[in-house]
Amino acid sequence: MKKIIFILIALFVFKLNAQNNEPKVDYKIPKEFFKEMFREPTDQYLVAWHGAVKIVIRNKSDKEIQISGAIEPLEDYLNSELTNLNRRQFKYNLNTPSKTNVLSTDNKTWIGQCGYDPYKGITYEDISNGNVPEWPPEITSEVWALHLSRQTSTTGTYKNDQTGKTEFASVTFHASSIIYYHKNEKQDLKGKITRDDQYKACGTVKMHRYGPGNKKFDADTEVIGGDFEFNKKLFLGDYQVQYLWEDGTFKLLEDHIVYDPFLNPIELEYELKTFEGEINGTLVDEETKKPVKNQKVTLKPVCSESEIPEQERKTDGEGKFKFTEVPNGVYYVVTKGAPDTMAGLTKNPTLRLPEIEVKQNDKYDIVVTYTASGFAKAKLVWRNTTIKFPEDDEPIQTFDMIAFRASGDYDNPTGTDGEPLKIPYTTMIPGIGKQTLYGWPESEIATPEVIFVASLGGKGVFANFKISLDEDALNTCNISQDNNGPIYLDLNFDLTGRYPRSDVWQQVDVGCKEDKEWNITKGNSLNGYPLAFRQIKFTEQEIEKFKNSEEFERILSNRGATLKIEFKPIEE
Repeated sequence: MKKIIFILIALFVFKLNAQNNEPKVDYKIPKEFFKEMFREPTDQYLVAWHGAVKIVIRNKSDKEIQISGAIEPLEDYLNSELTNLNRRQFKYNLNTPSKTNVLSTDNKTWIGQCGYDPYKGITYEDISNGNVPEWPPEITSEVWALHLSRQTSTTGTYKNDQTGKTEFASVTFHASSIIYYHKNEKQDLKGKITRDDQYKACGTVKMHRYGPGNKKFDADTEVIGGDFEFNKKLFLGDYQVQYLWEDGTFKLLEDHIVYDPFLNPIELEYELKTFEGEINGTLVDEETKKPVKNQKVTLKPVCSESEIPEQERKTDGEGKFKFTEVPNGVYYVVTKGAPDTMAGLTKNPTLRLPEIEVKQNDKYDIVVTYTASGFAKAKLVWRNTTIKFPEDDEPIQTFDMIAFRASGDYDNPTGTDGEPLKIPYTTMIPGIGKQTLYGWPESEIATPEVIFVASLGGKGVFANFKISLDEDALNTCNISQDNNGPIYLDLNFDLTGRYPRSDVWQQVDVGCKEDKEWNITKGNSLNGYPLAFRQIKFTEQEIEKFKNSEEFERILSNRGATLKIEFKPIEE
């Protein structure tokens, strides 16, 4: 018997020594990781949570090794810090036990839960559907679950029982959890987004909540001058923070934040990393598909509050334009004859746009203001004047006036090509020769619209004035060219004056029809009135303005009066 007792004591000592010699692992607990994975009981809107963590240890040869008791330091931390309901109670604890935790038989896995008792068969569906009537309505009204599954690694040390040496080991924590929240009133959140250049952020901030339940809750707000604010828009919970540029392009600002305005109110701050790039494109004529040359193109930021300056360029001989050193952002490309084109978000290094079709605007209002001190003043306009100049390689239609008269079809004039006649076209005029017409008003007989006409004294000869609009009146307005000479404006209006105490009207037409100025003499003869102005001959620059639908004006003077002529494109 003594021998048996001695053997048992020896075995006990042997096992005790073996246990003391079991290798232990020493590692630093990643506390921030577990605070994110397993909510602390101080969270007043937390209904319940349960989670698990498994530890995997590998030696320096990356071989998984078994170390008994490796879970214990982590278990002590989790039990004391995150699930100890004896010290810190939930606002709603569902009358559950103060703590439930399980240590698995392999000594490597920890499981914990709180807030409800899973062993009574209560599920998330029971909570969300309100199957237990004694639970508070705040819980059953809208409970949602956040599912998390993540891992993190750190470096630890252990004592190799074969070599007796302390060696390094890789310690990986695999954690998963389901966290249940209940609904609360929507609250506020402020934040700021800055750019890493000198400009201000615009766009939209979107908060995407992981819940409730299988539903999704999103809220968004506009960024103004870099600041944004959700005013009574957000429920407490876990969110992904997104940034949307003005064209809807998505950027992730933060994958996961916990929004709790009661316990831990925050203001979010983010910085956008930006770059400078290029935007280029081509303008083509909508009808001919040919390049639109020398036309102004403006690059305009969609958000004016960004304080990014506009840029202007002109297209080259191939209709191409290029903007360089463009700050990161969303832009419109603006040019006459086309809707504002959303260029979208800049790219690094170059954003290439599809061809922009331009509808060439060949309609103008020609506004004429005549001012003669002590005589008369008048303002009139020739509406919807078609002014069109062909490109260098574009043929001009020919009009056979003799054949047209012989046809008898005066309502449907055609060119020698059989196509309907349109400006510009060339014809032969007896006594003049070859004449090309580049501009004619909407009225077939060039009748203007009178804005006003008034007497400024009438030189003591006329009591008042009017402008005759009769068919035989001396009104004309056209842009022509004779025998390949200069392109000129042929303009005249039929100003008529009435003598005092009389019904007699005298025609004193005003215009710039000739390449000279009449001599202004004293007396009452018509040559004594400041009526005639030198004919306008258009420069190459002015013809380019017509081609690009640009506004300009000419002011003529005959030393007794002025004639202001404004060429105003009609915006379609």
